[in-house]
Amino acid sequence: MIRSTAPTFRILTVCTGNICRSPQAELLLRQRLPSAFPGWDPAVIEVTSAGMMAIDGHRMEPLAVAEAGRLGLHGADGHRARRLQPALVERADLVLALAREHRSAAVAAAPTAHRRAFTLVEFACLAERVAAGHRGAQVRPLGEDGIPAFLSRVVAACADRSMIDHAQRADLDIEDPYRRSAAVYRRSADAVARQVDRLVVALASLARANAA
Repeated sequence: MIRSTAPTFRILTVCTGNICRSPQAELLLRQRLPSAFPGWDPAVIEVTSAGMMAIDGHRMEPLAVAEAGRLGLHGADGHRARRLQPALVERADLVLALAREHRSAAVAAAPTAHRRAFTLVEFACLAERVAAGHRGAQVRPLGEDGIPAFLSRVVAACADRSMIDHAQRADLDIEDPYRRSAAVYRRSADAVARQVDRLVVALASLARANAA
């Protein structure tokens, strides 16, 4: 079922403390999603983040802020953590978790979200499959009904998780860098950026038309 035809499509990214991976994903999506859509209007997509064990008001980890800067992102210094609440999940049209445990926490908070909650890796992979017409998958391209309606169609199509095989399902998480070395922070941030870019490319393809 397509959930939303509202003027704004709401994306929620989720990790553990909301001080490393999920705010990086939030900032990356805000920066890079516009390239997928012609005639972009910043009001049509809202991207926020939360953490399943977050302490409200905490700043991002300094190394995570540094990696955000390296990736060309703005706003990391101003980020403040917030704890995942059922209302945040219920309000979201798409939940992108940074690991499977975060998806589970989101669905536990709001069980009706199970068909619109994915890990970031999972959703990027599924969007690629849909864009390639895998198993006959199709999504009507972006049209006069607007970006939120189009994205709702993509989410509905991606609810068929059988498009990802068992082996691929073993690698759906992005590494947690918290309290680890600078090298791990860099590796984790690069992984978040790779998956966001992968998703944006798939969405751009779907917005134009399904691949032949």
